[in-house]
Amino acid sequence: MTIWLINPYGPIPSEGWRHYRFAMMGEFLAREGHIVTWWTANFSHHFKRFRSAGWRDIPVCDRFHIRLVPTAAYRTNVSLGRLRFEAHFVRNVLRGARDHEAPDLLIGVDPPQTIGWLATKLKTRFGVPLALDVMDMWPELFRLAFPQPVKCFARPVLFPFYVLRRRNLSRADGLIALCQTYMDLALHEAPVLRTRPSAVVFNGIDVGDFSPAPVSAGDLAMPKPPGEIWAIYAGSLGANYDVDTVLNAGLALRGSRIRLLLAGDGPRRADVEHFIKTYPSANLRYLGKLDHKDLIQLYRVCDIGLCPYGPESNVAMPDKAYDYMAACLPMVNSLPGELAEMLRREDAGLPYEPGNVLSLSNALRRLASEEPERLRMARNSFGLAAEFDSKRQYLKLVKLLETLLSRG
Repeated sequence: MTIWLINPYGPIPSEGWRHYRFAMMGEFLAREGHIVTWWTANFSHHFKRFRSAGWRDIPVCDRFHIRLVPTAAYRTNVSLGRLRFEAHFVRNVLRGARDHEAPDLLIGVDPPQTIGWLATKLKTRFGVPLALDVMDMWPELFRLAFPQPVKCFARPVLFPFYVLRRRNLSRADGLIALCQTYMDLALHEAPVLRTRPSAVVFNGIDVGDFSPAPVSAGDLAMPKPPGEIWAIYAGSLGANYDVDTVLNAGLALRGSRIRLLLAGDGPRRADVEHFIKTYPSANLRYLGKLDHKDLIQLYRVCDIGLCPYGPESNVAMPDKAYDYMAACLPMVNSLPGELAEMLRREDAGLPYEPGNVLSLSNALRRLASEEPERLRMARNSFGLAAEFDSKRQYLKLVKLLETLLSRG
């Protein structure tokens, strides 16, 4: 079966970042014997740089390659430049697709709704089944960009995107969602999908990457002093993350044996570095951007994983949670909903209130002082890793696609 993946976003494997969903999808489908092409942009949203001067095909593995589509550059995520980027991608995919034989099946991302619309156009042109993959909550996410005094106007302004989302979903032959929260949203928006094949396919993690081999403090660039408890947050340092609360908790935990480690990059990086320079006695350490292998090494000597999100975040199941599971780390989490319920049900972590320094500090102190509880939650967290192993998750995708093809 020949499958096209349509998504202009996400790091590609050669860029040294954590494996992105569509890269994992392509590799798994190729291993199952399918011929896969991922149509993505020649400009990287993640790194804000061009990958090529124009069209380019990049082989990833047998039967899977990436096709870079010419687009425009942009510097800020919420901008007219980004709309121009998506417009170029849509136009050039529609033009470039004329030079290739029709695929047997399409998988398109939605959001963004412009790419969902593109996928439905390709479905109509080629007369093949289309599965849409819901990876986020747009246009709900755009509401966060509106200043508080004008948030009441967000819904009317964004109304065309709601209409387009409903149209795109209704025209899909099948539905994939990154988590149950997003699946429920899509089924609510397009009830007709309840009669069509669907599957929740979590991003998951390759548990095999997390070797059980022990790591000594001497193996690390930053040795771990005896008796310290390390809580780590590894991920984006962006506006929707509870960065200030983590920083101030590090200040509040001065004198304790708890050290907060931050790794990653993003718009708040300068704020993190300035805070640590201003308060050198805070129990904080910023490690910069680490590649996935170094991060796995670090996880092996950490004790707690942090999931710190702001109160308006619409993230439901963050990728870092799967890393923490595979690394046998209990979690301290600010997200409500799907992840919070799972941690409570499986006794694999503690909640804290976003924006509340005392709430976060107390949760960390509890896990640091109650070693039996921390170790029990660590075992329970690791027990969840098998459920979210990427091989298990993407088998659900294969079954969905086989069902779509059998329906013609």
